[in-house]
Amino acid sequence: MALGNLLYGLIILMTLITCWYRRHEISVPQSIRQYGWAYLGMLLCVLPSALISTDIVVTTKYFFNIWIWKVLIILPILLFIKSPRKLYALLTVFFVYMGIDGISAFIQLLIGHNLSSGRAGGVVNGSIMGLAMLLTFTFPLALVAMFDKSFPKYVRLSALFSTLGILLGMWGNQSRGSWLFNSANGILITLRYCFVNIRYLLLIIVATVGIGYTFTSNQVYMDRFKSTFNITTDESNLGRIYVWESDKQMIIDHPATGVGPGLWQKTYREHYKLKKETQDLGHSHNNLLQIASESGILGFIGFLGFSIFVICKSLKNYIKIRNPYDLSILIGFISYLFLFGSVDYTWGNSSGIRIFWIVMGIMIQLKINENDKAV
Repeated sequence: MALGNLLYGLIILMTLITCWYRRHEISVPQSIRQYGWAYLGMLLCVLPSALISTDIVVTTKYFFNIWIWKVLIILPILLFIKSPRKLYALLTVFFVYMGIDGISAFIQLLIGHNLSSGRAGGVVNGSIMGLAMLLTFTFPLALVAMFDKSFPKYVRLSALFSTLGILLGMWGNQSRGSWLFNSANGILITLRYCFVNIRYLLLIIVATVGIGYTFTSNQVYMDRFKSTFNITTDESNLGRIYVWESDKQMIIDHPATGVGPGLWQKTYREHYKLKKETQDLGHSHNNLLQIASESGILGFIGFLGFSIFVICKSLKNYIKIRNPYDLSILIGFISYLFLFGSVDYTWGNSSGIRIFWIVMGIMIQLKINENDKAV
């Protein structure tokens, strides 16, 4: 983590220095400026919660770290990396890494190394939930890149490798959320590309039969899958429900600007934790509830407004041009922020959110290149 943060800081520093020296040469397309204004609008909605709090030092630091510092990684991509070849190279590295990460989680499970409740976190003792959210984010993007011939062959091959690695990673990670959301995304995306090549329909049939056989022949997997919908005895599910009940009361008590960014855990444990919640959870396990609790209705509106802007912009452009990059932005936002973000706090995950912004930046630049060709 220390090395990663050091390299991240150097990248941002180099970007800012380059921006200063090339300030007269930089040309930002209108499309990118629209994203910037939308994000700024969200920041202005969240900022009051950081300035009006019981501990302004904590809230302003957290606001900067989560809402500003983490997104800065997108700047060098949007401002300076415009070559499709370089963008595809970055995307290839991402797909290959996620494939390796997934395979490593599967190997961990096979050899029983560093497991937590029978679950693996991937490369170098990674986070179990961190891997789960990235598997859910990457899988639909890899399918799009694998199916769509707009991508170069080497990118499609890396996406194929990533897809296979992620399937193994889902086995090793044992995340019920990734099982559920990736199953839905996998079916929908494959059906979308069946209109291009009917043979892709065979993938759904083979995958369904193979995965179905694996689950039905192993009672442990069947029990874990069934527990996804168990809200009466499953402790993991109940813990989330109890926290969401506390979130509801927290929002009622602090409706306008919340308890303050970074103060959720302290406020929850001191005033709102239910006695029946025994896991002592450190966050809401839900992006919308976490943001509404910390930044109030104003911050909630800002976050939702920004997300709706990005999703609608990509949906509108995809309907018009049918490019895979807008489709990737669309499903990337929904999968990371709203699907897995409904069961975990993905917005505040340090490594996950930075990878999210890197990939979204790549897709935005590739989309702009595609739009320029169309024009």
